[in-house]
Amino acid sequence: MRLGRPVYSCSSGMRLPLLQPDALVTDQVRRGLERAGVFAVYVEDGLSEGIVPTEAISAELRDRAVRELGSTFSSIATAGRSTRIPGEQIDRLGGIVQAVLRELRQSGQVVSALMDLQAFDAHTLDHSLNVCVIGLMIADESLRRHGWVDGRGNVRRDGIEDRLEKLGLGLLLHDVGKLLIPAEILQKPGRLTDDEMELVREHPRSGLDLIEEGAFSSLSKVAVIGHHERIDGRGYPFGRGDDLHPHAQIAGMADVYDAVSSMRVYQARRPTHEAWELVMSLAGTAFPIDLVTVFKHAVAPYPEGVAVRLSDGRRGLVSRVSREHISRPRVRITHDPGGGSVTPYEIELLAERDVTILDTLQDLEGFDDAAPPPLPPGGSDERHEQALAGMLDGAADRDPVGAAAS
Repeated sequence: MRLGRPVYSCSSGMRLPLLQPDALVTDQVRRGLERAGVFAVYVEDGLSEGIVPTEAISAELRDRAVRELGSTFSSIATAGRSTRIPGEQIDRLGGIVQAVLRELRQSGQVVSALMDLQAFDAHTLDHSLNVCVIGLMIADESLRRHGWVDGRGNVRRDGIEDRLEKLGLGLLLHDVGKLLIPAEILQKPGRLTDDEMELVREHPRSGLDLIEEGAFSSLSKVAVIGHHERIDGRGYPFGRGDDLHPHAQIAGMADVYDAVSSMRVYQARRPTHEAWELVMSLAGTAFPIDLVTVFKHAVAPYPEGVAVRLSDGRRGLVSRVSREHISRPRVRITHDPGGGSVTPYEIELLAERDVTILDTLQDLEGFDDAAPPPLPPGGSDERHEQALAGMLDGAADRDPVGAAAS
């Protein structure tokens, strides 16, 4: 089995390939990747020939964005609370946001494969960028559909580009305050103490304090300070929902999705469709229904290339995702209901209405994949969002109610 795409690590804000395409994936290589926190790789084989996962942004732009973010984050990690992100750096990050918007519009694609596969140490930078990509896609579509409401209650459709750019800056820096939290707390595999949780819940406010006065628009600030607030008032740091700004709502939604579908030291990665279903389940409680509807049509629950089991027992690979029918992709059938190999052929789930995707698989060859590891009852504040969706049995009884992810 040979690698189909590079696998990245991250050092000093630089994305560096751990393995290059065409590298042989031996048992020794597999164990090394697992130690590095790599949960899956793209491979080249006959079954997946011609299936190309859609990237939301180009590898070149992702590298550029990670370099800029890495430079910003490194200065804070070194100087601590005494530093401030200067206006010049904010301007450079603004250029990243503009480039992301251009590429999203040029591609016209749904978010299917958000990131190249990477080692765990690259998470913070890639999470910030992923939240920016998802949030901008939701916001762009929402503004074009519904416009925005000014202080007088008037619906307007002007200034959309400016609003998107300012939102994008807030999305890129939404978690910058976490750089002030000790690593032993952020990476703690067990339950956080009340004092540790209180420190974690300060990161939205701490993040704003790290930005030079006057360098950040209020439309950027609300995404940072409000990405853990929820419309039902069960978020933090203020616990207010009635007047929660749309930029905070979008930041929170993008944050939850990427956090749940990413590998953490305290949390096993969940399949993308479970993260997608989680956001769906929070419509009307944590997030507004109209924005969740936009999310539903912008983010694919089953990315191209993922192995799936169908409701009739057949197995295969998602081969194409359509924006118009995002949850009914084309599937390349590779195994019959009994688990036997078949000559690959493709079906359109849109046409076969009585067939649905039952689950995603780690391995096409095995008859019954083991369920993903259970989510831990302790650890980070992500558990509150998962508890709201029933993904953590009894978690709401063990911990005070909050709402968060990442």
